[in-house]
Amino acid sequence: MNTDLNASQSSQLFYRVIGHGMIVLGIGLVAGIALIFSLLDAVTIWPLPVWEVSIPGSTRGWQAAHVGGILNGVMIIAIALAMHKLNLEGNRCFWVGWAMIITGWGNTIFYWAGNFSSNRGLSVSATPYGEGEIFGALAFLGGGAAMVLTFIAVFILASTAFKHAKN
Repeated sequence: MNTDLNASQSSQLFYRVIGHGMIVLGIGLVAGIALIFSLLDAVTIWPLPVWEVSIPGSTRGWQAAHVGGILNGVMIIAIALAMHKLNLEGNRCFWVGWAMIITGWGNTIFYWAGNFSSNRGLSVSATPYGEGEIFGALAFLGGGAAMVLTFIAVFILASTAFKHAKN
């Protein structure tokens, strides 16, 4: 796999990263609707009748998925704009762009699967919050991969910015 992108490929990747960031942000907004229904313990859309139903997950989990999704989307979009401003190309562009796309989806999986997990997705095994199970494992692995890649992307962007500052 060739990771050395030319200017045209870099430009396409900027837009791709922004698109994924917008979708992640949109999923965060959907979590906000689930948060409202979770708080009300019902699906209520005026003027329709109220449908009393227990929303799976917790109010705390829906708050995290809502705020986390929105902030991750904004972060991804901001980083795509920083990539463009810093004229990132080649391997650096490839790594930062794909790291951000994977971060967005890894964190989305973390928030949503963690909300359905008894251990909040903080481990594959038991935590003080609960036993390990499939949702906890999905959340932990998705969030863990995202965390590592986010650090790599931030380091690449910071070093590139400081390099430009010297010139």
